[in-house]
Amino acid sequence: MTSHIDGIQIWMLAPELSVVLLGFLVLGLDLITHNRRVVAATALIGLLIPLGFTLSLVVKQDALTPDHTAFFHMLVVDGYALFFQFLFLVIGFGVLLVSYGYVEKFLRVTIGEYYSIILLSLAGMMLMASTGELISVYISLELTSIPLYILAGLSRSDTRSAEAAVKYVLLGAMSSAILLYGMALLYGATGTTDLTEIARNTQAALSSGNLVLLAADVFIFTGFGFKISAVPFHMWAPDIYEGAPTPSTLFFSVGSKAAGFAALLRVFIFGGLAAISGGTYLWVMVAIVAAVTMTLGNVVALLQTNIKRMMAYSSIGQAGYLLVGFAAIMISNSPAGNLGILAFLAVYVVTNIGAFTGIIGLADATGKENIRDFDGLGRRAPFIAAGMGLCLLSLAGIPPMAGFWGKLFILLTAWNQGSALTWLVVLGLINSAISIVYYANVVWRMFVAEPEKRDRLAMSGSVTLTMAVAVVGILALTIAFGFLLTGLGGGAGGLFPTATTP
Repeated sequence: MTSHIDGIQIWMLAPELSVVLLGFLVLGLDLITHNRRVVAATALIGLLIPLGFTLSLVVKQDALTPDHTAFFHMLVVDGYALFFQFLFLVIGFGVLLVSYGYVEKFLRVTIGEYYSIILLSLAGMMLMASTGELISVYISLELTSIPLYILAGLSRSDTRSAEAAVKYVLLGAMSSAILLYGMALLYGATGTTDLTEIARNTQAALSSGNLVLLAADVFIFTGFGFKISAVPFHMWAPDIYEGAPTPSTLFFSVGSKAAGFAALLRVFIFGGLAAISGGTYLWVMVAIVAAVTMTLGNVVALLQTNIKRMMAYSSIGQAGYLLVGFAAIMISNSPAGNLGILAFLAVYVVTNIGAFTGIIGLADATGKENIRDFDGLGRRAPFIAAGMGLCLLSLAGIPPMAGFWGKLFILLTAWNQGSALTWLVVLGLINSAISIVYYANVVWRMFVAEPEKRDRLAMSGSVTLTMAVAVVGILALTIAFGFLLTGLGGGAGGLFPTATTP
């Protein structure tokens, strides 16, 4: 690691910098041209630049600094970070594309304003996966969160949107304070904010009877628990999902959750906190949270009549499955659980984009978002209904869809930990069966229930194109799930310095 900033280090930060610059460019073009098509095209095509930088980092990893860190260990560009950079760019492309028609019709903002807010939040998400130091993690988190608060309240004519924004700000501030307090305790216990140094110092701090380290773990997990909407820190999700503009809700459901898990795994695994959890039984806390999160999310989703609230509780349930993999990591400190989480997130992002594309398409065409409003959508918009149904079946874990393989891999990873997590695997299977009911209900309404009107719905080109991309993506992940696991192996194992990826 060099003692000064050079060209290689700037290159390592290029994906994030290019996203920030793209956000300012989009905003400037909007002010100058007032041409929404030019602005949208610039934003979508402009994402190819950070994608190109990310590809160059993948291809030329040997040209990076020896330890793949930059800016005095604050930036880590390893396989794990590069996976999330790809994932966030996919999220950005999907959200920008599908929101094109919705913003003009329902929001009192220009397309440039909306796109620039998303791009700035996207840069924060990319940094959350790449930071190797606690202060940088917190700054990245705030760069991610503040634009999200704005996105929640952009529907100015809807009082629910204003309520969602206020709730999001208040609960987001509380979760950030809890997280920051945990980081302060961790610094006090280890004497450093560098995650690599923390990993070296945690075992010594624990051996000396330093209980502050355990308290730090609990507070940090709690702070991230809000971001991933894990029970009992989930209370913000249903109201905010329902009240926010639907494209913003999509961004919350995939971007915020993926970023939360990216930072959680980086801090706990790369920072060495997961390595001490087996002896301290912190995994029991994670397992209980996973169990309650799965159960509450899926059971309450059964009772919903609003599709966005149903997807909110579905998202909570999905967070529970991901925490099953995290509990496996906490027991064994093995890359297998991390590999399962990364693969699950990749599938979850694509399927959720497809599912919300159907919701956005219906809202764009009819202004409605209740579950019963999907009656007969298969006759009124066959392609959108078919694509949405495919994604919902994948979220439910119906074989042979990619969602089934994602859940199966995570549950098998937990099963391999022995009797400690057997009960959690059984509960996960029960919850998967419960989730089939509410997902299948929407599919049944789209293809079996009689619609109030039989006229064909005119879907915008952006909605149709986004759904086509999502369908291709989910089919590709279904067919090539094994290749996905192989490709993610290095990234999953990269957080474990002494481990080899299975």
